[in-house]
Amino acid sequence: MYLLPRSLGASRFVREYLEGAEAANSFFRGSPFRLESYLRKAKELDRARGPATFAAAAEVVRPVGLRAEGALGRVTGEGGYFVTTGQQPGLFGGPLYGLYKALTAVRLAEDLEAALARPVMPLFWVASDDHDWAEANHVHVVDGSDELVRVSLGGASAGSPRPLGRAKLGGAVAGALDRLAHALRRNDFHTRYMDGLRDIFVPAATMASAFTDLLCELLGDTPLGLVDACHPLLKEACRPVFRAEAEDPRASEGVLRDTSEALRAGGYELQAPLVPNATLLFADLRDGRERLESLDNGFRLMRSGRVLSRRRVLGLIDADPESVSPNVLLRPVVESFLFPTLAYVGGPGELAYFGQLGGLFRRHGVGMPVVAPRASLLVVEPKVARVLEKFALTPGEVRDGDALLSRLARDRLPEEAKETIARWQAAVEAMGGELAAAVAAVDPTLRGAVTKARNAGLASLGTLEKKIVRAVRRESDATRARIDRARVNLWPAGKPQDRVLSPLQYLVRHGPGFPSRALADIRIRLSGRRALPRPGRKE
Repeated sequence: MYLLPRSLGASRFVREYLEGAEAANSFFRGSPFRLESYLRKAKELDRARGPATFAAAAEVVRPVGLRAEGALGRVTGEGGYFVTTGQQPGLFGGPLYGLYKALTAVRLAEDLEAALARPVMPLFWVASDDHDWAEANHVHVVDGSDELVRVSLGGASAGSPRPLGRAKLGGAVAGALDRLAHALRRNDFHTRYMDGLRDIFVPAATMASAFTDLLCELLGDTPLGLVDACHPLLKEACRPVFRAEAEDPRASEGVLRDTSEALRAGGYELQAPLVPNATLLFADLRDGRERLESLDNGFRLMRSGRVLSRRRVLGLIDADPESVSPNVLLRPVVESFLFPTLAYVGGPGELAYFGQLGGLFRRHGVGMPVVAPRASLLVVEPKVARVLEKFALTPGEVRDGDALLSRLARDRLPEEAKETIARWQAAVEAMGGELAAAVAAVDPTLRGAVTKARNAGLASLGTLEKKIVRAVRRESDATRARIDRARVNLWPAGKPQDRVLSPLQYLVRHGPGFPSRALADIRIRLSGRRALPRPGRKE
């Protein structure tokens, strides 16, 4: 097994940002590949430090293991920084990209700690206040027959959408575990991981708590810390941001609109379209989690239509902050408000919407972190590598299987057939030209008829060639099976591997060393002058 770095496949805005284009970079904090960006951000955080800088971190960060406990102690005790990332919880760990986010944050934190001579800890924000059950309730694996299998819990048990930090897995999780166990090929690691999952994903657990416990198991030897977005103490610490939004939601709408207009003026599309009068807050009340819409004298819950006074919403924030949560645009601001955040690691969509947030950060008196791309790795297993080698293919060529099979079939046409078709095409074109010249003297209008007949002949010849290719393909079922096997493992459902398949796919097949293998293959290109150690600090 080997892992290949691959492009994230981002929008033009994000591609230009990562390439260093000035127009795109103006919406961000600085290039994620230049140490100067992080040094400037570190100085800003140092100037803003106060007695309560690490209060939230000390209370709400859950270290995944002993290394993480030590990292948290150094950051809070010596005045360090955090590199944050995050994802909503997902069944059995969700897709691979969540793991890659966490590992990229680990790698970036390690590199920055060495470069800045200050403690830097990676944090993973578990978005347990998200309520998208349909996105979280399933996982995909490739079974022993190289078929893509979807394992799902089905619909939510509650009638109203609830945060994943409150959504119990329920009895359906036992059946999902059985289906997953059946799909994953049995080997020396199968029992270990399935037993571990059965201990974690129990009916009484929430989607968020089980997801968090699994991350601790998978990444326990890293310095990663976990943050539960529904943690009561975290929600209490968020009150100032929530109150500012509730007291003047139009202010945030205004700064977001200004930035959006600047993006459009630069020829860029918005990742997160703005909804008029929609605030950046959700409330989880009797009808479930709903976004608040701003009215002249209060708010309306956007799904149920209930109207709440401004006093009522401010009272919720003061007395029951656990019922209030930020939307996707406000969440990064909350993170940087709570933690001295040096950098945020995100996927292509997150990088795009960060570009919309400069004004929102300033509105809340918080500096935007440096925004870095997560790693994207393509896992190539031995059976897939053999197919690529046999047909001299790159992983990207396998994505469009039908086009690839047609090309391979053409390559395998008998040489005599290929030469004859080529001569026939050349003869039709040459003779068509000769006839057109000959008839021009008789009647110039006949040239068009000759050209039409020539083109019809070439089209018929092309159709005949396709029929011959299809005949060759029919005789190549073994080739099709090999290509299909490679495609489902590299591009399941035609999508990037890390957006579909579960990390369990590789943990069960190859053992617990998979996260370490992935971390070793994550490289972040940082250029520029490194910081000197602070006086009195040992290297």
